[in-house]
Amino acid sequence: MARGSKGEVTIKENEARGRWEVRITVGTDPVTGAQRRQLITGRTKAEVKAKLKAADRAMDEGRSPSVDKRTVRQFLEQWLDDDLPRTVSPMTVANYRNVVNLYIVPAIGSKRVATLTPGDVSKMLQGMAEAGKSANTQRLARSVLRRALRLAEQDGTVFRNVAAIADGVRVGAPEGRTLTVAQAKQLLDAVADDRMEAAYVVALTLGLRRGELLGLSWDDVDLEGDRPTITIVRALKRIPGAGLELSETKTKGSRRRIHLPAPAVAALRRHRKWIAEERLALGSSGPARVLGADLVFRSPIGTAYDPDNFRQDVYRLTLETFTPEHEKPKKRGDKWPTEYRWSPHELRHSAASLLIAQGVPLKVVSEVLGHSSIRITADVYGHLLDDAGIVAADAMTELLG
Repeated sequence: MARGSKGEVTIKENEARGRWEVRITVGTDPVTGAQRRQLITGRTKAEVKAKLKAADRAMDEGRSPSVDKRTVRQFLEQWLDDDLPRTVSPMTVANYRNVVNLYIVPAIGSKRVATLTPGDVSKMLQGMAEAGKSANTQRLARSVLRRALRLAEQDGTVFRNVAAIADGVRVGAPEGRTLTVAQAKQLLDAVADDRMEAAYVVALTLGLRRGELLGLSWDDVDLEGDRPTITIVRALKRIPGAGLELSETKTKGSRRRIHLPAPAVAALRRHRKWIAEERLALGSSGPARVLGADLVFRSPIGTAYDPDNFRQDVYRLTLETFTPEHEKPKKRGDKWPTEYRWSPHELRHSAASLLIAQGVPLKVVSEVLGHSSIRITADVYGHLLDDAGIVAADAMTELLG
């Protein structure tokens, strides 16, 4: 009988995956010398026993046990359907599925997962670059594949994670635009006295993600103390096929308490009064809680503010604010010039850039943004640190003469 590293192997039931499994040692890796392990699975214990006997017979005859014959497409489909949903939110599964179907499968889907090489992954990334895909999109595709192959490595389907070994994606100039201080003030002037003014003030001063902003509850807002704060614990998202969902933020770094600057405090206090008046006008038809929370930002009828609708509202507002009068459409059917349209993500990007330009330490900026590590902040905004360094030098010159 085939043996593991510590004697007879044991067939066990993996209830989470609905499979029976056994792991056996089939030799050593010729490169690293590490034990090569193979996972044998089946829907029943008897099926696994039969496969185990076949593997044992093959090794007795000096042959290698049959390797996993699944293609990358087949492996990833099973991973997306059976394994990934147990560890992440439905929204993340949907996003990963898009990445798999759009970028990974077309490039390497027909290759066998057991014989995939680092060169195959590098060639996939090179093809994406040649097709004009951004560095961030390339990194996302590699990250998704690396996560899937980590499970294959643990199972013994592959002996090394080729996505982790492949050359990384070269990051060029930072992507995305940032509002200048003058543009930020112009945008806030444009939303003054608007029912969603507070949303734009909070977005521009704190750089919240769109879902975090729209998932903010009054229970998580403290405007009464000497140092008013908000606490980010959940996000509002649209789940394909399921509608709007309010769920906890994905990472520990995303869950954070942020001190509010004075403009945000004032805007939120005005907003709270405005919403109270709206509820009185709506009467009993206005829900007190939506999706289980007393949401700060809602639609005019008191329902959750759909993130897709908010994005369209940001597009409309920024086009009307920044498009020069002589370039605005003159008649119905004329198109707005898209270079004056800004997205919610660009507002977040602008908040981070403005904070760094004012000399705020990168660690603090990372905590405000809710990045999982300061390295992410440095990768995206490191090019701004030279300007921040000038601010620091000037401050020290003024202090010490």
